[in-house]
Amino acid sequence: MFTVIAGAILGGLLTIISGSQPGALLGGFVVVATAVAVFAVAPRAAYMVIPVPSLAYVVIAVAAGLITDSALDTSRAAFAISAIQWIASGFLAMIAATALAIAASAGRWLAAERAASRRRPRPGSATATPAAQQSRGGPPTSPGPGG
Repeated sequence: MFTVIAGAILGGLLTIISGSQPGALLGGFVVVATAVAVFAVAPRAAYMVIPVPSLAYVVIAVAAGLITDSALDTSRAAFAISAIQWIASGFLAMIAATALAIAASAGRWLAAERAASRRRPRPGSATATPAAQQSRGGPPTSPGPGG
């Protein structure tokens, strides 16, 4: 999660330095940071990255917009309209980052499950434990009905 947040902050700083409104630059950093974050965590924890890109973009876009928009009126209505525009300009980037996080998380989880199932010995296989082989061919391990 920190990777996505750091990418959003870096994109926000570059947006502020360039003097432009939040949008493509910030969105690009969020998408790239999401890709890095999904592959940086354990496969079974990758799902926790899914909500972070959109939340990080919204917070940083509003902050960067407030800093770069010097013509912003002090009215709440003007702020609300500007904030909606800043957020909307990154809508496609938020969708792309979230879809990337979902697809990569699902893919990594499935790959981890397949790898784990390959490591587990199958009953009756040559790699089964001696206790499992003995219980198949030897006497019953639990007492019978009378005993």
